[in-house]
Amino acid sequence: MDLRRKMRDRRQRVLLALAKRGNEDAFRRLYQELYEPVNRFVERRVPSREDAEDITAQVFGSFVQRMDRFDGSRGSVMTWVVTMARNRVIDHYRRTRPAAESVDDLAELLAGSQPTQLQAMVLDEELIAIRRHLARQPADIREMFALRFEQGLRVREVAEVMGLSSDAAKQRFARTFRKIQLQLRDEENVIGKRKGESPCAVTD
Repeated sequence: MDLRRKMRDRRQRVLLALAKRGNEDAFRRLYQELYEPVNRFVERRVPSREDAEDITAQVFGSFVQRMDRFDGSRGSVMTWVVTMARNRVIDHYRRTRPAAESVDDLAELLAGSQPTQLQAMVLDEELIAIRRHLARQPADIREMFALRFEQGLRVREVAEVMGLSSDAAKQRFARTFRKIQLQLRDEENVIGKRKGESPCAVTD
C-alpha cells in the first residue's frame, strides 16, 4: 500500500508540473486521477447529489486557479486537493446552516456517515467489531480515520488536512487504536466467561 501510494504521489507531482507548463494531456490525466476520490469525499459529507456535484466542480475550479501555489513540502497533490474539498464542504454548510459558527459545529458532518464499498463487502467479525467501536468515537476521530483509510492519506497528510501537528495526529491515532483494542479484549473476555463458566463454578 505504501509503495503504491508513493508511486501515486510521485506520478501526480510530475503530472502537475507538466500541467503547469500547459501540457493538456497531463492535466487531463491528473484530473481523471483526482476526480473520483474528491467526489467520493464530498458525497459522503453532503447528502444532496446536486450540491455535491457543485462543490466538486468548485474544488477543481480552485485547483486550476491555484496550481502554481502547490507546495510539495507540505504534502502530496492528493492531500492538497482533499484539503480544498474539505474547506469547500465547510463553506457550504456555513452558508446553509447559519448557526454553525465553527468547524467544531460541523464535526459530525465532516466525519462522513455513508459506508464505504469496503465496509459493505467485509464480513469478517473482528473488522465489523472494530467499525462498531470506531463509530462510537468523537466525530473528529472518525474524520481522521476516514481520511487515513478511506482517502488513503498518510498520517502527516491527515494532520495537514485537519490543521493538526503530525505528533498530535499520531497520538490521537495511537490512543484510539489502544482504546479499541482494550474494548475488543474486554468483549472477548465477557464472551469467554459466558461460554466457559457455569453459574455454580467454584475456583480455589
